[in-house]
Amino acid sequence: MQPRLGVIWDFTGQGKGKVFANFARYLETPLPLDVNVRAGSENSQTDKQFRVNRVNAPITAPLTVSSGNFGAAATPIDFDLNPQTVNEYTAGVEYEVVADLALGFRGIYRNQATVIEDGSFDDGNNYFLFNPGQSETNRLSCLPPPQGVSQCFGPARRYYRGLEFTATKRFTNNYQFIASYVYSSLIGNYEGLFRNDNGQSDPNITSLFDLVSLLPGTYGRLPNDRPHQFKFDGSYRTPWKFLIGASFRAQSGIPYNKLIPHVDYGNNEGFGAQRGTAIVPAVTATVPGFANKVDSIGSNRTPTTFNLDMNAYYPIKFDEKKELRLQVDWFNVFNSQRAIRLDETFSINSGVTGVPAVANPFYGSGTIFQFPSALRLGVKFQF
Repeated sequence: MQPRLGVIWDFTGQGKGKVFANFARYLETPLPLDVNVRAGSENSQTDKQFRVNRVNAPITAPLTVSSGNFGAAATPIDFDLNPQTVNEYTAGVEYEVVADLALGFRGIYRNQATVIEDGSFDDGNNYFLFNPGQSETNRLSCLPPPQGVSQCFGPARRYYRGLEFTATKRFTNNYQFIASYVYSSLIGNYEGLFRNDNGQSDPNITSLFDLVSLLPGTYGRLPNDRPHQFKFDGSYRTPWKFLIGASFRAQSGIPYNKLIPHVDYGNNEGFGAQRGTAIVPAVTATVPGFANKVDSIGSNRTPTTFNLDMNAYYPIKFDEKKELRLQVDWFNVFNSQRAIRLDETFSINSGVTGVPAVANPFYGSGTIFQFPSALRLGVKFQF
């Protein structure tokens, strides 16, 4: 559900300009079925860990076994649970400065009002669905024993603030273009229904608010925070009907994290540094045949990326309804292959009692890169 209320005023009275503002609320209804399968059913999860008393011990070494239940019963729903909501406020102005060219500006503010997540006050034996930081159950739990358990979950927060500048040229005199620049910030401790940091796709029941011990360091710049984004799309039709188009993108890298293991939840569940503040290191470990080049060493972001795609086609008309197009698409013209994701796993759980986590030698190396330059030829027949 997305109820929206807006107002637009043409301050020129001639259709050449407008001032606008609107408010929207986004409600997540209903909840994804994953919640029913994992939290609302009788499914149970039992974790067992087998340890020897020292690394590389002989087969006769003493073996210790520990087990724990993570949600061994259906997850109850908090009695005052509210739906997950996001509020959005937008205002701006647009004006046609010359014939067929309009310049615009708008501001956007989006905040996460309410979040539905699962949590536990007994280290994962029993869970419940609640609104972090807002529910009555959470408030009562903050009280010292015997009234509560002195464990408080803070509110789930996400704030997007953006300023967008646009220029739009309608198709006249054989050319057109749309350009925009966005300056923005995205901060908080809740990214959304999918977690990029640990790759978890369990909407409304991620591990983010499961335990109080998972909360330190989670507030900061979120994974899709890109302060600068520039886009340009344009096309030009030559006098001999040959049409050329281009699409250019430039954007800041995403924040970098230092992920560490949690004693109960395993790898990539804790933050060794405040979210989004880790420094990209120089990596000496290599993989044969793999050139690991990262252009943002020493910063707290992945590299800034640039990409130019171009296309062209020539139409051959047979009659009013039939047309043959000979076309070509050139992707990543400059063959830029910068890293767009980096390895954020700082250390890995050793799995042995008393033995500290093992350092990841590839921490900071590139994991996903821009696709290399490619050319595509095509023929299209319209009728």
